[in-house]
Amino acid sequence: SKLPIERSDLLLETQEVFHYYDLLQANWEGMSGSYMGKDLSLLPALFDQYEVEGNVQRYAWEIIPYIDYHVAEDIRRAQKAKSSKAGK
Repeated sequence: SKLPIERSDLLLETQEVFHYYDLLQANWEGMSGSYMGKDLSLLPALFDQYEVEGNVQRYAWEIIPYIDYHVAEDIRRAQKAKSSKAGK
């Protein structure tokens, strides 16, 4: 009922996936500074390190791209707003 929701309001499995997402390295394009998304190649190693259950692993593979898409959109909007302000 309250928006925006906090991570602590999410299911424990979803909070866990956000934790793994936060640990992944972000990729940035060097010349333009554009956000290219998280490097998912480390995800299997994180699953091994944290002994993540199979159902949580499958859930993570499903929702991390969705999380990253929204993070990328937020970054693009912020960069666009910043460049608009700089151009005035």
